[in-house]
Amino acid sequence: MTVTLKDLALRAGVHPSTISRLANGDPRARVSPETRARVLTLLKETGYRPDYAGRSLRLKQSLVLAVIIPDITNPLFAEIFVGVEEVATEAGYSVILANTGGSREREQTHLRQLQARRADGMILASVILRDPSVRWLRTHGIKHVVVDRFSGKADPFVGGDDLAGAFMATNHLIELGHRRIAHLAGPQNVSTAVLRKRGYLAALKGADIEPDPALIVEAGFLEEAGGRAMEQLLTLAPPPTAVFAGNDMSAIGAHGVAREHGLDIPSDVAIVGYDDVPLASRLEPPLTTIRVPVCEFGRISARMLHEQIKEVKADPRQIVLPTELMVRGSTAIQATRR
Repeated sequence: MTVTLKDLALRAGVHPSTISRLANGDPRARVSPETRARVLTLLKETGYRPDYAGRSLRLKQSLVLAVIIPDITNPLFAEIFVGVEEVATEAGYSVILANTGGSREREQTHLRQLQARRADGMILASVILRDPSVRWLRTHGIKHVVVDRFSGKADPFVGGDDLAGAFMATNHLIELGHRRIAHLAGPQNVSTAVLRKRGYLAALKGADIEPDPALIVEAGFLEEAGGRAMEQLLTLAPPPTAVFAGNDMSAIGAHGVAREHGLDIPSDVAIVGYDDVPLASRLEPPLTTIRVPVCEFGRISARMLHEQIKEVKADPRQIVLPTELMVRGSTAIQATRR
């Protein structure tokens, strides 16, 4: 026997619209925590599922959200997607994942294709600063949220405090006694890389350490590039005693090259990454890094996009979440280092 909204409403003692809104994750469902718990338990017990096809026709929506990321191999973006899907599924949406491979052209192609498929909204980790794709979304009136990579004050955004995180990472190395601290910088047309380099330089300035241009290498955000940058740094005389990498993937590459050269981590060279991807804690020694709440990025961005679609909140919001230093075996006290 098919369970209807009216049946559920009678059993729960609420209006059918309340059942519908809670079943579809509609934020306009203003009910007490007790009522919410009672209805959600009833939905689970009866196995009720909303009629998405009918709902799509009634609402004139596709009930599809899109997530566009630059690098599907980077665990950070996988975690963002997990957070988006968790919230989107509860709200009754399907989610499409598109990978740009860091290409502006592929990014824009994906956006046009997703527009043609009538996606209700898009979550974009933009390829570059002031990304033309973000302007395109704005111009075409497509509801969107920019995640992790900042594009400007005109757009809804969710990300971490990259400036503070990079300062924290570099200052950690300074407090351990290091003075020759290298930075494996990310691409300087990406906001996260720009802010992390700025935080690195601010920490050096605060400790009266003159930046050495030879110690700053634009390594990108890939493991292989981090390894190549570390090879370059090891040719210096003297080489750096510590490295702050712009993300964990480049730090992992640097970590591997240091080990290949027979260097002890952290006695010969200390290494700090950024993001706290799962592999970071499994290295030997484990990687000290900055933890970023990336899954929460996904959850919040999905909620913000849902609110836009439902027109609950019209004003763009900029949400910046704090980061945390995770001290592990790749750093140690170097009181005699200069």
